Amino acid sequence: MSFVDGAIYTDPSLPKCGPNRRREIYRAMAQTLGALHAVSPVNVGLTSYGRAERYSARQVERWSAQYEASVGERVGVAPEESMRALISWLAANVPEQELSGRLVHGDFRLDNLVIKRGRGVDDAKVEVLAVLDWELSTVGAPYADVAFNCLPYYLPSAAVGDDLYPTLNPSALPDGIPNEREYVQWWSDASGIANPMTSTRAATWPFYVAFSLFRGASILAGVRARAVQGNASSANAHAMGKLVDVFAKRALAVIRGVDVPRGVQELSETRGEDLIGNTATGFEPSPKAAAMLLKLKHFMRAHVYKAEEALEAHAETSERWSVHSTVEELKAKAKLAGLWNLWLPMDSAALLKIQDTSGSSLFAGPGLTNLEYAHLAQEMGRSVWASEAFNCSAPDTGNMEVLLRYGSAAQQDKWLRPLLLGEIRSCFAMTEPAVASSDATNIESAIVREGSDYVLNGRKWWTSGACDPRCKLIIFMGKTARDDSGVPIHKQQSMVLCSMDAPGVRVVRPLTVFGYDDAPHGHAEVTFTNVRVGADESILLGEGRGFEIAQGRLGPGRLHHCMRLIGMGERSLELAASRATSRVAFGKPLASNGNVLQRLGQCRVTLDGARLLTLQAAHMLDKQGIKVARGAVAACKVAAPAAALSVIDAAIQIHGGMGVSQDTPLARLYAGARTLRLADGPDEVHLETIAKMEVRRSKL
Repeated sequence: MSFVDGAIYTDPSLPKCGPNRRREIYRAMAQTLGALHAVSPVNVGLTSYGRAERYSARQVERWSAQYEASVGERVGVAPEESMRALISWLAANVPEQELSGRLVHGDFRLDNLVIKRGRGVDDAKVEVLAVLDWELSTVGAPYADVAFNCLPYYLPSAAVGDDLYPTLNPSALPDGIPNEREYVQWWSDASGIANPMTSTRAATWPFYVAFSLFRGASILAGVRARAVQGNASSANAHAMGKLVDVFAKRALAVIRGVDVPRGVQELSETRGEDLIGNTATGFEPSPKAAAMLLKLKHFMRAHVYKAEEALEAHAETSERWSVHSTVEELKAKAKLAGLWNLWLPMDSAALLKIQDTSGSSLFAGPGLTNLEYAHLAQEMGRSVWASEAFNCSAPDTGNMEVLLRYGSAAQQDKWLRPLLLGEIRSCFAMTEPAVASSDATNIESAIVREGSDYVLNGRKWWTSGACDPRCKLIIFMGKTARDDSGVPIHKQQSMVLCSMDAPGVRVVRPLTVFGYDDAPHGHAEVTFTNVRVGADESILLGEGRGFEIAQGRLGPGRLHHCMRLIGMGERSLELAASRATSRVAFGKPLASNGNVLQRLGQCRVTLDGARLLTLQAAHMLDKQGIKVARGAVAACKVAAPAAALSVIDAAIQIHGGMGVSQDTPLARLYAGARTLRLADGPDEVHLETIAKMEVRRSKL
């Protein structure tokens, strides 16, 4: 690095230059950026300078995380609705086939150029001597660079804004300054890259402009947060913080193509709903869910995927029935990240009969709808180890919801409190080896009243979680009325709470799924021999309410399973596509084989169909309740396991022998997915439910 003598222009309107010099300065700026983007990192030894893949996706995640860290109760600043909406749109509209892999500056603007001094105000001989501030440079998407460079054409202008950042008025450009389209064409000519405003890539241009505005808003939010905490160095930090909402609304206007006033005051007075309105369609994540999803994806990459190898290795040792320290470390990190109890329903605060005395707000959860949570469950499904890290794994979520909806204050205090805090785990004892338990009325286990106690007797299996050393609670389903009692068949079952260490409870053995014992969680066969529990303290809702509770428990739980299954399929398809690209057979990559491409394409179609069924079911459950959504839930419970299995099977085939080994997660994913064609009701039961609804509909 050396000293360069030249001029630096901070005002993009170049008021001290004549028309000819203005035009040539802009031309030189466009050509300099184009020349940078024309350089191949491979040719200059910079292939390891950055990651080309998922450039914009990673950028959206990074700046979203920075924004989220700059708002909230801890900071004392409420998040902007406009920013949440913008995050949602950006996350859903990252270009699928992004042009990337070029050198990008990351902060390329006029005041980062050193330009040879002119001999006069209108000297048309312009030379860029140096480009400054390379801290954000990397290998990435050139369109993001040029969009950021074009921000002065978009930035809102006003008296307060003019002092804080450079801007132009496109409808009244100073003589000599090109309009945006002309400027971008100069860049395109210099870079040899298609013009993003006029080519087939034009549909993505609003994304890159909106993202650039979003990045600016996120930076301003950080400045504001430091000002609130008394750490800001800038005298106008508070004024800059007021522009976060303005920048976000400007970005939303760009997205929608809405012609709104450009001024700061006018934008600040524009109603958010006028700009947010149609930025999301169908079953896209809400702004709140999108922000949470981005944070979750970042956590998965930063922590969960990296832990998989150690957890998988531990699962093959003689110590596997103990809990690996990494699991508790992940849980602690998730709590700190605000990614805890994501499953908690929107009405959980009203259902809680106890107070959170820990001071940690871990009881609260984000308050998501079923549709919102579905997107998070999908992401967690990508790793078999993920859900527990966020206290979102079965059967605990279902058991916690039972306690939340049907438990007394004393039951919640004793059992729900430690479950919500992640201090203990639980199991659900319903399925029995002697009867077809897909019909819950077949259950034979007995709950007999003796004085102030209930006495439990029965044999259960597939009691998931019973082997876990942290498991302290069993929700036991059995009969409080005999078949010959005259009590209606659906009123004979009850549910009681039982301590795992109660005398008479014995874990007979762990059951395996295709050889996997899923330690330390496990799926146990458990016997109950004259197990005594206090009647009043253990019964849920009252005698004869067990079938009702089971149905309420299974609705959301089935959806959680389905979205996790979609996540399993997505992870498998991602691995399959990568393998097909890198693996060479008979002299060419598998990805050049038509049969392989056909199978990968079919995987995408299959997954998206199951995803839409599941999201539709979640939406119906939110809006109309389980009675109306019953058929939709049944449909996705059939479709999601089948879709996941089909995709995982294709991925295994593409991987060859490696696919069935422990060197990929595919074999374990397949075992888990196949189980879910049986768990929470087999396909046949759900198909019968759907068919009966169709028959009834035909008679209307």
